[in-house]
Parts: sequence; structure tokens; C-alpha cells
Amino acid sequence: MQLLHIEAWVGNEWQRVVRLGDYEPPEDGGGDDHLTDELETFLKAGPGMFWVETTASPHGVLFGPGVPRLFRLAPAG
Repeated sequence: MQLLHIEAWVGNEWQRVVRLGDYEPPEDGGGDDHLTDELETFLKAGPGMFWVETTASPHGVLFGPGVPRLFRLAPAG
């Protein structure tokens, strides 16, 4: 099984997510089914505004209503 990370589109690039609101994805990556379920559950909860912390500068962004929320799963490592 290939380990994956969640990534978010921030500015003009994909950045690895280390915290999504209150959810912290596994540091070493996780399986496709697990991460997909966690991401879908979080987004279905419909948080109005939430912080997405990333590994790249500026190390995060505040997502709010009306802002496109672009996420993907990418290979870890």
C-alpha cells in the first residue's frame, strides 16, 4: 500500500497539509481509503471558516465561505 498525504492548493502551488481545522493527518502519510474518508467527513461537516496549516511558506491559510477548497491526495515522501 502506498502512503499518501493530503495537499491543498494555496496561492499558486500544492502544499502538504499538516492540520486541517482540528484534524491532523498522519505525519508519515496514510492509506487512500482512510485519508479520503477523513477529508470527506471534515468537508461534509461544513465548517464555515477553518485554518489549513501546511509545510510550505506561508505555512497555512484561512479558508472561508465562498473560497474554493481544492484538496488532493499525493504520494508521501
